[in-house]
Amino acid sequence: MKTRLLEGNKFFRNSPDLAVMKRLAKKQEPFVAILACADSRVNPEKVFGLSLGDAFVVRVGGNTRTDPTVFESLEYAVEHLNVRAVVVFGHTDCGVAKAVVDDGACDELGSLYNDMCMAKGKLPSDKARDPDAISESNVRLQVRKLLDQSCVIREAVDSGKLSIIAAMLELSTGMVKFL
Repeated sequence: MKTRLLEGNKFFRNSPDLAVMKRLAKKQEPFVAILACADSRVNPEKVFGLSLGDAFVVRVGGNTRTDPTVFESLEYAVEHLNVRAVVVFGHTDCGVAKAVVDDGACDELGSLYNDMCMAKGKLPSDKARDPDAISESNVRLQVRKLLDQSCVIREAVDSGKLSIIAAMLELSTGMVKFL
């Protein structure tokens, strides 16, 4: 495992990205913050064609606020890095959304699933068993929570300094849909 990782690092150190990394070692200036799922198939920098230093990315299973540090990280990006947008980035075929489809699962699962269960509860009954509909509902929920629970983010939006963008990635096509 270490060998594979070291080979990847060797490739990186011999790439043009190293010059960018040296510049970024002095200061980061991302233009966007992204709350994304930790799913290994979801890489927001690649999906949006971003370079090193363009995005301040917070990744957690189900792109949910599992604890205060998730939103605090985004607040840091808004307040100290002056990002101009926060993207809440969900995706199809989300494992966390699939886990909450099972009846009763919301009663048994931990904090990782709380918001996804709440998002499921906001759907009409015919959509409440569709993991992709749950994921989309969760993206909308996280946007609402950012605005309702973060004074830093709400004030930046109200003053016109920040945009909140809700987005879903269709894994099978790579297409991003803005909600």
